[in-house]
Amino acid sequence: MSDNLRRYRAIRQSIKQLYPKEPTGNLARHLSTLADLISGIVGSKSTHLPQVASKVPDAAKLDSRVKRFTRWVSNNNIDAETCFLPYVR
Repeated sequence: MSDNLRRYRAIRQSIKQLYPKEPTGNLARHLSTLADLISGIVGSKSTHLPQVASKVPDAAKLDSRVKRFTRWVSNNNIDAETCFLPYVR
């Protein structure tokens, strides 16, 4: 298992522990993308989306991952600052 995958799984598991029930639907997708972003930021030691996307263990093309991250960060229904706050500390 690669370091990127190991890191992603640990982050995703930590995020899921914050919820009393297994997240489903949009919430599950949003949390998965959040775990991807955090894992990529930690792995790449950068916040530039192409570099972040290169460290995410995903079968999707690099450009597709960058677009997904861009859409997630631009989504008005998601407060990225609140999502990242626990990990910044």
